Amino acid sequence: MEKEERLTKQIKTVYTEIAKRLVDPSFSFPEGGQAKRQLSKFIVNFTQICGGEFNTSRLVDYCVFQLHKNRNAQYQRTLAPKTFGTTALQKYLSMSSKSKQYLEDQWLSEANLTRAYLNSLICKKEHPQSKYIYMPSEECTKKRSINTDIGFLICSTSTLMWSPFSPACQICTNVEKCKQETAIKYPELYRIRLEEYGERR
Repeated sequence: MEKEERLTKQIKTVYTEIAKRLVDPSFSFPEGGQAKRQLSKFIVNFTQICGGEFNTSRLVDYCVFQLHKNRNAQYQRTLAPKTFGTTALQKYLSMSSKSKQYLEDQWLSEANLTRAYLNSLICKKEHPQSKYIYMPSEECTKKRSINTDIGFLICSTSTLMWSPFSPACQICTNVEKCKQETAIKYPELYRIRLEEYGERR
């Protein structure tokens, strides 16, 4: 299960980086159960195709292939999980070629992206607190009494506080005070949140 979670995160990281830089700056990968099931099935199928071991270089090739092929499609967020379905995987196997990879590389270069860089996003050692960088499950709590002193108290006692990826934090008027408190209470988490945000911009 832990390995599947790690691979799922790697898939989302690479796919999101390409999508944000070249397709839709506001893109975020869906977090629902359907997307999770689709990725779980993809990991099993892709591992078999790679000879029994999940190949991260081929994963990069796969994400580049799918996003380049669908770069002009609407509703990218809805489309994202489907690009890891059985039909999409078969298209990758039948259509991928050196000439297509050349066109894909030209496309990547428009945003100063390379396959080597995308691979480095996967190979980078994961910080033990990285899973806390953004906690979607905290959004409801953060929105409770938002922009009030009571809301700030609720947030500071029931959540891991400020995250640059939190929609609630982005609209909260207590953000500066909260950032200062987060830096005091969770200095390392605060640091890696800033680092991750800087890398994704």
